[in-house]
Amino acid sequence: MATLKHVQKVWSNFLNQGGFDAHALSGLKLVSAHKGKVLSELIVAPQHLNRLGGCHGGLLSTIVDVGGSLAIAAEDMHATGVSTDLNISFVSGAKLGETLSINSRCDKVGGTLAYTTVEISVGDKVVALGRHTKYVRLAHKSNKEMKLDGQ
Repeated sequence: MATLKHVQKVWSNFLNQGGFDAHALSGLKLVSAHKGKVLSELIVAPQHLNRLGGCHGGLLSTIVDVGGSLAIAAEDMHATGVSTDLNISFVSGAKLGETLSINSRCDKVGGTLAYTTVEISVGDKVVALGRHTKYVRLAHKSNKEMKLDGQ
């Protein structure tokens, strides 16, 4: 299965759970995916703003979380593990109506941990840089047993 199609199925599975990801990132658009790399976009909407009218840091942190997970999915993983560490540097702001470009990369999937890097930008301006580490030992086992819709 093509990497983009696989990542789209994983993302659809996230959305179908109806939790926080679906609430905060329902407008996330997957643009492209290649082994271990995903490019996605999100237009900053009113619900994404903080009280000062800028893109909320919680949203950017959620993007790092989900972006890292989708980059792991792009390594042909159905299950993507659980977060053990997430850090983010807020470099500049983003405003209502701007399109966030989200470049997510899986740096390594090991037997126990996976390491990812996510860069969020608007045009040439870096908005945030994040790193996300996930525990994947049980995900490897689930991946052997799990099938997504249509697989």
